[in-house]
Amino acid sequence: MARGGKRGGRGRGRGRGRGGTHVNGERQAYKSFDDLRRDNANFRKFYAAQQIVGEDEFGELIETMRTVLPTNFRITGSRQQAIDIREQIKNEFSPFISGLQIEGTEIEGPRQLEWYPNGLGWQFSIPRMALKKSKELSKFHSFLVTETEVGNISRQEAVSMVPPLLLDVQPDHYVLDMCAAPGSKTAQLVEALEAGVEAGQPAGGLVVANDADYKRACMLVHQMNRLSSPNVVVTNHSGERFPNIYLPGPQRESVQFDRILCDVPCSGDGTTRKNVRVWETWRPDDAHSLNPLQSKILQRAAYLLKTGGRLVYSTCSLNPIENEAVVAHVLDHFEGALQLVDVSDQLPALRRRPGLQTWKVMTRDGSLHDSAETIAADALSRSHRRHLPQFFPLAPARMAELGIERCMRIYPHLQNTGGFFVAVIEKVAPITVDEKKKAAQDKARADALYVPREPEAKRPRVDVDEDAAEDAAEDTAGDATEDAAEDAAEDAAEDTTAAAPYLPDCPRDEPVLRENPFVFIDAAEGELKEIIAYYGIKASMSRRGFLSRIEHGSFRSIYFVADPVRQLIELAGQRLRVVNTGIRVFSRNCVKGAGCTFRLVCEGVPMLMAHLPDRYLIDVSFRDLAALLEGVNPLFSALSDDFQQRLATVDPSSSVVVRYDPAKHTADADADKPSTRLTAMLVIPCWRGHASLSVHVDKSQLCSLIHRVLGRTVDRNTVGKFKLDNNVRS
Repeated sequence: MARGGKRGGRGRGRGRGRGGTHVNGERQAYKSFDDLRRDNANFRKFYAAQQIVGEDEFGELIETMRTVLPTNFRITGSRQQAIDIREQIKNEFSPFISGLQIEGTEIEGPRQLEWYPNGLGWQFSIPRMALKKSKELSKFHSFLVTETEVGNISRQEAVSMVPPLLLDVQPDHYVLDMCAAPGSKTAQLVEALEAGVEAGQPAGGLVVANDADYKRACMLVHQMNRLSSPNVVVTNHSGERFPNIYLPGPQRESVQFDRILCDVPCSGDGTTRKNVRVWETWRPDDAHSLNPLQSKILQRAAYLLKTGGRLVYSTCSLNPIENEAVVAHVLDHFEGALQLVDVSDQLPALRRRPGLQTWKVMTRDGSLHDSAETIAADALSRSHRRHLPQFFPLAPARMAELGIERCMRIYPHLQNTGGFFVAVIEKVAPITVDEKKKAAQDKARADALYVPREPEAKRPRVDVDEDAAEDAAEDTAGDATEDAAEDAAEDAAEDTTAAAPYLPDCPRDEPVLRENPFVFIDAAEGELKEIIAYYGIKASMSRRGFLSRIEHGSFRSIYFVADPVRQLIELAGQRLRVVNTGIRVFSRNCVKGAGCTFRLVCEGVPMLMAHLPDRYLIDVSFRDLAALLEGVNPLFSALSDDFQQRLATVDPSSSVVVRYDPAKHTADADADKPSTRLTAMLVIPCWRGHASLSVHVDKSQLCSLIHRVLGRTVDRNTVGKFKLDNNVRS
């Protein structure tokens, strides 16, 4: 991902007014988007020399990289309403947009990405800025913005969707996203983790979304809050220094992850279609500066990965120094413990090219080199020369042995996307001393407990090496420990990184985060006990997952996390810089005389609903649902008799949950029907007053509900206002 580099980042050219930017030390005048230069001689020279595509194809690649990127988005796959939104786009927006003419040009409607599973990935040929400014497409743009803020849709570049799909995340996996901000890929990981999980029950795994920049981590929090998942932890660590978290016990075993995503900081030269200034700012030594950091992050990921686990290394760069060079040298360093996975049979409709076996290195003067020996001392900076050998490919035989061609290169002209690089890596053997000790001890215990079964009757006899069987039976845990110790001594003698300041297997701790930490709350005492008793929260909901930030001895909101998250936070203590975690389930209300000082919160209701008693769950007809959405604080008299009878069983000044199930309330049963086809249940938290009912959802979610149910597009800035004469939303 293009971020964190010394060049091309935020903050460059901070002159007053419209002073423009600095390029190569010279101040450049401000240019409009259309006037920006889309060419760079060294860029073309460098990539032509790499032969990333054939000569007859190179011109098409460059020309595509000069065009504007189309709009891409995906529907959140873990949500019940994903199918409803997909059908709404297919049946409502796509036919309307197809055939429209904008400035005399006929445009195509949104179309599904053929390689994205379940038809949930979409591409729209209109660029993002044009979509935002077009009056003809204002309704569709409003729909995208609203559903994005709610979390039903994520605006994301098409190629950026690929790495999470190749991680193969399962509900019980521990997943780490090492460089997560802004969070679109993390959202995919969370969706995969929660796929198929029963409503109201958290998944058995977790996702740690980490980023080195605190401000970007806070932006990541906003993305994660849209998903309302109790299985997410947002942390703030340098990727290469993500801390070891130790399990209790004398062995000092550390927590390891089943899946790790390394979408590392990069030069971003594959993003020229959306970051046009890359053409002006690109320099060959950008990759030289980033390669050491990328290598450290990948090495750290290898130590954090379980044996048998999978990690994906990806960049939005086409530069082999940031891609194949990093992967090849890290794999070579671990001497067979890491292996590239062949994913050519996955996402078959996605067009891709294999990884490069050879490449050249360009110095600051624009000259190209096949080996480090031909580079003059003054052609690179001192820091770059220190890492120079790892910029070049390994020996041809070693490159072939590592299977670098299994890496995936995605070029913009293949399917009208950005440029991207992906490598899927599996850890096939332990690499640290502790890992080797544990593997040896596990094997010894398994061997000691193993009792050969008598051969069954009428089965053919299988020859067995009796000597090998006896050796396995006599092997003990003590022998295994001795073997592991010998391996450790050999590793220490051969490990060239042991004397270096940076130790990827045990990085130094980073300073504690200066903000109020999360504290777990005892459900058997205090206000939480009163909340659970008042709302009748069933015993099926874990009592150990409630936590909050304590300020001045009290708290305003209560969050809930899944058991794996709780265990991780308790094990880590202050070593883990937790920015945010959990979903908000209860919030302090300001209503005097309320039966409970806390109300239910919108994002927590889907989790709580399965654990609430029936008296707080009210099923409504479509007419009542429409009355709730059309009016502001509708009076009880505007609702049906059945609805009023159910409300009478709930104390005034209390939260209730209103449900509309399309399967139970069909168009035949109701006089009206939703504007769009609905299959998923709608769940709306409300506040039951003395004579009226108010919807407790934020503006974006309310706009989404009004559009999907009533077919009206509502301005988010005026959705809370109403006409005084009839109390109906304007």
